[in-house]
Amino acid sequence: MAKRRLSLKIFRRLRKEQDGTTAVEVALIAPVLIVILFGLIEMSIAMFVNTVIEGGLRDASRVGLTGLETDGISREQTIVNIVNDASLGLVDLKLTDISSKVYPSFGDIGMPEPYTDENGDGEYTAGEDFDDINGNGGWDNDMGVAGLGGPGEIVLYTIRYNWNFLSGELVPVLKGIIPLSASMVVRNEPF
Repeated sequence: MAKRRLSLKIFRRLRKEQDGTTAVEVALIAPVLIVILFGLIEMSIAMFVNTVIEGGLRDASRVGLTGLETDGISREQTIVNIVNDASLGLVDLKLTDISSKVYPSFGDIGMPEPYTDENGDGEYTAGEDFDDINGNGGWDNDMGVAGLGGPGEIVLYTIRYNWNFLSGELVPVLKGIIPLSASMVVRNEPF
């Protein structure tokens, strides 16, 4: 009984005691706040990198639309070099990270090749007649032709790049990678 009375007395005293509650609250909240802070920093850096890539692509597309040829360097490599230089060393793009497609008009960008919907289902089915706009011998969901185009042609430049988290794999859904992309459409000048 005396032991129980002592336990109750200690419990009542601890219940009224306020010292150290702030430290406990900070210990509970700090990990969540730190993760949110790192997430905000990480996303801000990714947004900055994407903006820098878009700016570099804008500058590079100007080179593409003028048809600039540099001695010993292809137009494609010149475009990659311009984007890499504009990225302040944050990215290292390769030729495979940049693609370009040529279209007949601005309205045709991302559009499928025209076809005759013989069965009326609203989708292309093998065997239906189609206009082979890109000349590859098969129907495509995007009529663009790979390349930088000639004088006066419409060209869509696209960069796809995976930005690796600086803090590792904090977000398991993304597997430590943020996919970034940027696109620019230009009409080539008569070069």
